[in-house]
Amino acid sequence: MKKSIVLLFIVITTGLIWCSWGLVWSDQEQPSTAGTSSWEENRLIAHALGGVNGASSTNSYEAIITNYNRGYRLFEVDLVQTTDGELVARHDWSHKLQPDLAVHRGRNVTKLQFANSLIMGRFHPLTLPDILQLMQKYRDFDLIVDSKAGSKEQIQQQFTYLVNEVRRTDPALLNRIIPEIFSPEMYDTVMEIYPFPNKMYSLYKTGASAESIVEFVRDKHLTSIAMPVYRVFINPNLVPALNKLGVKSFVHTVNSRPVMQLLHSFGVHGFYTDQEESPEELILADAPPDRVDFPGYISSGLASISNILMKVRNNGYK
Repeated sequence: MKKSIVLLFIVITTGLIWCSWGLVWSDQEQPSTAGTSSWEENRLIAHALGGVNGASSTNSYEAIITNYNRGYRLFEVDLVQTTDGELVARHDWSHKLQPDLAVHRGRNVTKLQFANSLIMGRFHPLTLPDILQLMQKYRDFDLIVDSKAGSKEQIQQQFTYLVNEVRRTDPALLNRIIPEIFSPEMYDTVMEIYPFPNKMYSLYKTGASAESIVEFVRDKHLTSIAMPVYRVFINPNLVPALNKLGVKSFVHTVNSRPVMQLLHSFGVHGFYTDQEESPEELILADAPPDRVDFPGYISSGLASISNILMKVRNNGYK
């Protein structure tokens, strides 16, 4: 009886989400002029610069060096701004990563304070200039930038600083920096500051419908998109519709090889991951999925949707 109720709940929840976020209808799937570039051929993205020594989300020097040596050539980094206006690699100001900065709660952390505080007591933090120096030294990797700016003013401030710092260091690096774009409004704001040739539409902050996502990607000639795992299931023909446009879908964050294989069978191109394995070890695209707890995986994904929808509504994302 309990299983029947759970199943009914899943079916009803899925139906409601499909109604709110919609399907992509076939007459909307028109060919796009979207092309491909070499960075998009990577199927693995080192999430927050990659897992290192059993830790994830460190955005640290050790993480990027370790994963570069493993063979990763596409990295994602989180950037926040210190009170003196500098950009540093960190997801947020929670105390877990740098306990000695907990007293500041991010309200008055300077670049110097950040740089002098080890992450988890053992990893070295990175500022934007540090990252740019690594890009100059290792010239065959690309960097996806997840800006944690919340308002239009913060986006303008952070990307203006980013572009100016890159131009001062080496303007050619702008071709290897891929900003995550979270809304049409952010697209306009960022592109007014600098017309990045490579960018990625990221869905984790938006409640946009599948149809509007496809329309935006097609109109802006975008070639890649990032989405949480649950989007693959609640918008079941979103990935196929994007594939018809020549747009590659990257899903985050996936740390299971069987789940990667399953999602790849649905048309997903690549994955953000924390796994401490080489891309060659993780990508076994032709291997069949091996005992994936699919119902449990879907259930856990659906269980988080209400929280996600609440965050979207409270933050006013469009």
